Amino acid sequence: MNLLDRYIVKKYLSTFFFLLGIVVVICVVVDFNEKLDDFLDKKPPISEVIFDYYFNFVPFFANLLSPVCIFLAVIFFTSKLAQRTELIPILSSGVSFYRVLAPYLIVSIFLAGVSFLSKAYLVPISTTQQIEFEYKYLRKRKVHKDKNVHKRVSPDTYVYINYYNKKHKEAHGLTMERRNGADFSSRLRAEKAVWIDSTESWKLKRVWVRDFEGAKHNLYFRTEIDTTFLLSPDDIFIKEMKEATMTLPELTDYIALEEMRGSDILEGLYFELHRRYADPFAVIILTLIGFAMSSRKSRGGIALQIGLGLLICFVYVTLLFAGKAIMGDEFSPALAVWMPNIFFFPLALFLLWRAPK
Repeated sequence: MNLLDRYIVKKYLSTFFFLLGIVVVICVVVDFNEKLDDFLDKKPPISEVIFDYYFNFVPFFANLLSPVCIFLAVIFFTSKLAQRTELIPILSSGVSFYRVLAPYLIVSIFLAGVSFLSKAYLVPISTTQQIEFEYKYLRKRKVHKDKNVHKRVSPDTYVYINYYNKKHKEAHGLTMERRNGADFSSRLRAEKAVWIDSTESWKLKRVWVRDFEGAKHNLYFRTEIDTTFLLSPDDIFIKEMKEATMTLPELTDYIALEEMRGSDILEGLYFELHRRYADPFAVIILTLIGFAMSSRKSRGGIALQIGLGLLICFVYVTLLFAGKAIMGDEFSPALAVWMPNIFFFPLALFLLWRAPK
């Protein structure tokens, strides 16, 4: 790295961390102001508020807002270079426009890698601890799927539960069907199934079992049966933001399990998985756009370029939320997440091509 590279890297990182610090502090202040009444009412220990909540609150929002802060940081310090006519002598001395871009690209790749690792491992852990604090002091747990639960627990076995009592960990009206192709090989019906934490198994009570052998079938009754199958209370009561609290390996394994089950929550899982890959790429794309936009001297000055940058950020976020809103059978989660990058990457290349060199 030569002197120019070190200068650009230093300006890039210092401006980015300065903006990110300001934004995070504003988020903390706003959140504290909103939750102040709850803190005074529930009276959680100050140490837990600081270390269990806000120490885990900061990584989530820092990672969430880092692409926007990176984009604005590039526009801000590059515009200052252009307005002070520092870029013109650099280019006039024979340094290529794309050589000036090189340190920007290197730093953006580094920050994209940090963002990916944070989303894959750090943020899910901090989000888990933050949510647990909120459940403990600020709100009730939100769960769904406690009635009429249908789950595929193996390639040929399906479970239906009429009602699940979370307090007593009891499933009422449990039916398990095992198929052999299009035909049934057995069907089990239990009035009650109780989850046993110590053995991670189910105790079925008042059980009728019907085995099918061609046109014949055998029916027998059991008072109790201890059994295991790929279903736990966590699969019945799906926790709020469950996918956001999983590390990348956990999320990948959970998606494979839910694919086998034919779950109806797969879209949300796919969206979360693709977003962990798409957001780091956004860092690189927004860096290219920011450099191309602000490398020329503008009559409107830095304010105009920052205004245009904020407009682009607004369009980016709008595309992301629009994709999530219309996500469905004809609009895949992958396309919903990658749509902003698909739109802005050609724009970045066009702006670089049109930039004065």
